[in-house]
Amino acid sequence: MDALVKSEGKPPTPRELLLQRYYLQQDEETHLRDYWRIILKHRWMVLTFFAIIVTTATIYTFSLTPTYRATATLKIDYERPQILSFQEIGSPGHQNYGPEFMGTQQKLLQSRSLAKRVIETLTANGHSIALDPGPTDSGELAGVWLAWITDMLSGSRTSKSLPTADPVSQPEPPVGPTEEQVMVRKIDVLLRMLTIEPVRTTNLVKISFTTPSPALSSLLANAWAKGFIDHSLDLKYNATAQAGEWLSKQLQDVQDKLEQSEAALHEFVKQKQILTVGEKKDIVTTKLADLSEALTKAQGERIAKEALYRQSQKLRFDSIPAVLENSMISNLKTEYYKLDSEYRRLGETYKPGYPKMVRLRESMDQIKRQIEVEIARIVDAIKQEYEAAVKKEQLLQAAVNEQKHLAIGLNQELIRYDILKRDVDTNRQIYSGILERQKQAGVSQGLAASNVQIVDTAEAPTTPFSPNKTRNIVLGIVLGLTVAVGMAFFFDYLDNTVKQPDALERTLGIPSLALIPSLASALPKQRRGRLSRNGNNGNHNGAPAFATVAHSDLRSALAEAFRTLRTSLLFSSPGSPPKSILFTSAQPSEGKTGLSINTAITLAQLGGGVLLIDGDMRRPSCHSHLEIPLKAGLSDYLTGNADLVSVIKRTTVSNLYCIPAGTIPVNPAELLASPRMRETIDLLSQRFDYIVVDSPPIFSVADALILSTVVKGVILVVHGGRTPRDMIQRSFKNLIELNAPVLGAVLNNIDIRGNGYPYYYRYHYSHYYQYAAPDTVPDPASTVQAHAPVESQPTNAGNGDRPV
Repeated sequence: MDALVKSEGKPPTPRELLLQRYYLQQDEETHLRDYWRIILKHRWMVLTFFAIIVTTATIYTFSLTPTYRATATLKIDYERPQILSFQEIGSPGHQNYGPEFMGTQQKLLQSRSLAKRVIETLTANGHSIALDPGPTDSGELAGVWLAWITDMLSGSRTSKSLPTADPVSQPEPPVGPTEEQVMVRKIDVLLRMLTIEPVRTTNLVKISFTTPSPALSSLLANAWAKGFIDHSLDLKYNATAQAGEWLSKQLQDVQDKLEQSEAALHEFVKQKQILTVGEKKDIVTTKLADLSEALTKAQGERIAKEALYRQSQKLRFDSIPAVLENSMISNLKTEYYKLDSEYRRLGETYKPGYPKMVRLRESMDQIKRQIEVEIARIVDAIKQEYEAAVKKEQLLQAAVNEQKHLAIGLNQELIRYDILKRDVDTNRQIYSGILERQKQAGVSQGLAASNVQIVDTAEAPTTPFSPNKTRNIVLGIVLGLTVAVGMAFFFDYLDNTVKQPDALERTLGIPSLALIPSLASALPKQRRGRLSRNGNNGNHNGAPAFATVAHSDLRSALAEAFRTLRTSLLFSSPGSPPKSILFTSAQPSEGKTGLSINTAITLAQLGGGVLLIDGDMRRPSCHSHLEIPLKAGLSDYLTGNADLVSVIKRTTVSNLYCIPAGTIPVNPAELLASPRMRETIDLLSQRFDYIVVDSPPIFSVADALILSTVVKGVILVVHGGRTPRDMIQRSFKNLIELNAPVLGAVLNNIDIRGNGYPYYYRYHYSHYYQYAAPDTVPDPASTVQAHAPVESQPTNAGNGDRPV
């Protein structure tokens, strides 16, 4: 977008400004009034859809047969009243509390078995059901069912069974549905009338029946509530009876198992001679513990004696406690040390053979031999003690092992005994439980207590439940408005054309210079007829004298619309208005020729010289509307076959001149793109106050785009309600991409009687000029000329001279 505002630091060109305004216009949000205009534009369709839907809803509501709803209220507790000290069979139990319980009860209330029970109960109360099995339609079934209930209430049917016909005197009846099929149909009818509605956060459930009869509704609701209570009691009774039968069978089986287990236990005790299990187990266990303790002590003694024995075998006698503590060895060692000391003392004086020294040596050897004998005796005692400790340990170990085997064997016997004993205890417990439950089932079976209670009985309603006329009509109104408005927006979405000036401005981002109404919507019927009688020319659409209406009918709304366009043109550019103006459109037959002629007429009414150039060399039409010859026109001048003076034609409108298209050439685009065309426009701009150029459509040929580059202003004509929006946008982009001086757009041929146009449009174009007298209509030329920056009169251009 910045590239559209500035180009290389230079001020934006007109083309960039137009592009910027165009793209910004695409981002504008839709205003709320645009939605209102869409509704106004399609108001007749909105009213039609609204009326159809509301009328249909009203007729449907008042055609419905009134129905009445009666409601009975039940209280469903999780448990039955605690009459017995034990839980009854079939009671829900605390583990089933929650939404599942109430959901189950709701389904039971809607069950076919309950419906069948209600029908059978009503029939058993002294009334026969006169339901014809023939009808299959639900409405017919409801009617027959209602007739049966009505007869039942009136007491006209009192027989207990259907009357039978004499097979001799009566013809054989036709074969019809079976009783089972008839019952199925009755159940279907009842269930369609039924409504079950739990009350939230409570244990209450509402049972409602909706039928055409108030009495029938209340009767069925109360019968259904009572039937549900009886049904729940039957379910409880059946469950209790079935449980009793099952308990009886199981009791016999458990009794047989108990007897078998007791016999097996008795045989085992007899075989193993088990008198008192606990005492025998304690004796074996205590003896094993004592032996284990003695073995541990013997092992300690053996280890200590083994250590002494090992030490004695290594000849380390000095460290043996028995040797160190022996008094005899101590005395001998003391005596030995004394003799040794004396021997050493004498050895310092005498020789070893000295008799005294010999005696001392003999005494010392004798003492030494005594010590060795004593030590040998101690070592032998240690060995004997070690061997005795080992023997004792071995004996104790054997005793412990034997006692362990006894304990293990006893444990195995006790395990087997415990298994048999537990089997007996279990069977006895099961037998006692089943026996007790069987007795309870017998008591519970005879107890008629239900967890369902009737809180409110159904009463015959006094006002209909359906149809709710107010609600249906309000819903019809809401639905009608929604559908009608939705259809309006849907059709408007499908409509890709432009019908509003502001929509045109949003589409292109340029001003809407004027709104030109259609001839049928702008003029009263008598004025259109007078205009047709006074004028002998017409446009391609068959609108009489539309091309010159600004001249032929000054007081018409169309003439005022063109004067509005003239005013917009005079103030479209800053400083002075453009002198050369091109009228073009996206596609053919959008009315650009009529706009060109009438705009030229309104400009000529200002008093200055105005030249109209027919630039459409392919399908020229300006000459026919202005009643001038086609020959000697623009194409002839551009090809050099005529001079400029000869191609300028005087018209019946004062100050208005015209250059017709001339002879239709084979190369119109080349002629219009020639330098001679640009020079001609520049020359004529000096001679005339205004030049109006009519051109071909943009998408048909390139002529319009070529002409847009040689004029000072371009006006894009849009046929309201016909030209596609995307075609308008593409044509506008083609113009601004050529830097064409686009002044704005004109919305042409708009029917202001509809399409959501505001009141002031319709009043201005349809009523205002009907009230003005011919001599009181102001001269719009004088009003505009007083304020418009019109240049001086063209040179040599007057009310009788041809400008040259």
